[in-house]
Amino acid sequence: MGGNQTLERAFLLLRVIAAAGRQGASLAELREAADCSQATAYRLLQYLRRQGFVRGAQQRGRYVLGYELFALGAQAGNASALRERARPVLLRLAQRFGDTFFLLVADGHQLLCLDMLAGQLPVQSYSGAVGGRIPMGVGQASQVLLAWLGRAERNDILAHNAATLRLDYGLDVERIAASLSSVKRLGYASGLVDKRLPGYTGLAVPILDGDGQPLGALSCALARPRMTDARRQALAQVMKEEAQWLRDP
Repeated sequence: MGGNQTLERAFLLLRVIAAAGRQGASLAELREAADCSQATAYRLLQYLRRQGFVRGAQQRGRYVLGYELFALGAQAGNASALRERARPVLLRLAQRFGDTFFLLVADGHQLLCLDMLAGQLPVQSYSGAVGGRIPMGVGQASQVLLAWLGRAERNDILAHNAATLRLDYGLDVERIAASLSSVKRLGYASGLVDKRLPGYTGLAVPILDGDGQPLGALSCALARPRMTDARRQALAQVMKEEAQWLRDP
């Protein structure tokens, strides 16, 4: 097996294990996902275990992600100290409004949840949890990040994700692109209705660096009936102030 293929299969195993959640993945499931022999899957699995990236689950014969990935992820997600600085912001917002707030960043063609703080009311969200990923173009955080990207980069992302956005979420890239001038003018996004979570909405504002480039986004999620005009205006004002604080702490 070539080095590149070995690496690709190892990364694939990690993703399969991550998707399996708390119950973990079995060797048979990993072998099937990697399309390799049981001996190869086992060898890769043991290597990942020695490095601390995989550990045994509570159920014998199944595997979950190891703590080393958590340690590395914490460092990767905080390389610019954004996650650390944003934590008290999320806390203040959740306490003030009672909703769930997120810190999200663009990562290639995807949106990554760096941190979140749950509010008083249960809510469904696209990213689901810290570390969750969704295609760029889905949700209000995607809108604000796309709005502040250069045209060429934005078009590349939307073209790459077009099929997924249409088939999985019922979102048309032309509709997304048409919303971005308004998003930039208002300084926030309220999201576009899609077929995955039609009962929920939210609001997002960009976190910009000194040159006006997007570092990430503050976003909230709440049931659609709760998003009155007054609440939208209050969220937009306070979240913009908090984003400005993150820009100039």
